[in-house]
Amino acid sequence: MNGTWPCPLCGGDSDAAFSVRDRNRAITRRVFDYRRCRSCATIFLAEVPDDLASYYAEDYYVLPSPELMERAADGESPKLAMIARHTGSGRLVDVGAAFGVFARAAQRAGYDVTAVEMDARCCAYLEELGVRAIRSSTPERALVEIGPVRAITLWHVLEHLPHPWEMLAESARQLEPGGVLALAMPNPASLQFRVLGSRWAHVDAPRHLFLIPFETLRARAQTIGLRLAEVTTADPAGRYWNVFGWEYAIRGDPSRRPSNRISRFCARLLALCLAPLERRGMNGTAYTAVFVKE
Repeated sequence: MNGTWPCPLCGGDSDAAFSVRDRNRAITRRVFDYRRCRSCATIFLAEVPDDLASYYAEDYYVLPSPELMERAADGESPKLAMIARHTGSGRLVDVGAAFGVFARAAQRAGYDVTAVEMDARCCAYLEELGVRAIRSSTPERALVEIGPVRAITLWHVLEHLPHPWEMLAESARQLEPGGVLALAMPNPASLQFRVLGSRWAHVDAPRHLFLIPFETLRARAQTIGLRLAEVTTADPAGRYWNVFGWEYAIRGDPSRRPSNRISRFCARLLALCLAPLERRGMNGTAYTAVFVKE
C-alpha cells in the first residue's frame, strides 16, 4: 500500500511496513497492510476491519478450572511486586482482564479489584470467582464510570485498542495522585521482531492494531503527568513471551500446526541460547512498565 497515510497516534507521514495474513488463527485469508510512522516509529494496521470483533472467536479464551486459576494466580506475584514498589493497596482496575488471572491475584493480595473485559464468558467466570467485572469494549469509558483508583493495569491491551492514547489519557485522569499505571506491550524494538518481521507472533494481525515503541509510549505518558518508575523486558512475563515468540516461529504456520513437545523444547532451547541478547537492554519480546501519576 503506497501513498500518504497519516499515523493515527501522531499524524505523521508513514511508509508501508509489511503485509501479512492472520497467521496465528487463520480466521480469514484476507491480507492486512501495516505501516510505520516516520515521526514516532509506531507500526499500525492501515485499515481496521469493521467487523474486528469477529476476529476474537468464542473460544479465544479457554476458561480454567477454579483450581487451575488459583495456581496460575500464584505466578502473578512479580507483577504485583512491581506495583507494590511504587504505591500502596487500594482500588485497582484490571483492563482487558480476560478470564482474570491477574485480577484474582490482585484480589488475593488485598486490592479492591474491578475487572474490565469485553468477553461475556470471561465476565461471568470472574463474577463466579468473586471478582467484580464490567463488560465493555470501550474500557476508557468504563474507567469514567468506575472513578478514581489507586492502580490501573493494562497487560497486553493497548495494542488491541483503536484509540490507545485516549485509554492512556483516561487512565491518567482516573488515577489518584501517586497512583500507578502498569502495562505490558509487544516490543517492536525486540530482537525477535528484527529477525522475524511480519512472521513475528506478536504482529497478530488484525487483532494487534499498534506496535508502539517504548520511547514513544514514555514520551506520551510524560505529557499527561505519568512519570516512568521502571521498565524491563527481562521480567518473568517477558521471558515467557520470548519463548512463546520463538515457538510460534518454529511452528511455521501456527494456525494449523499445534504445539508439541518438539516445538516447545526447541523454543526453550533457542530462548536459552539467545538469553544473553534478549535479556540485555530492551531486546526482549515484550516490555513491562510502571508509571506513577505526579
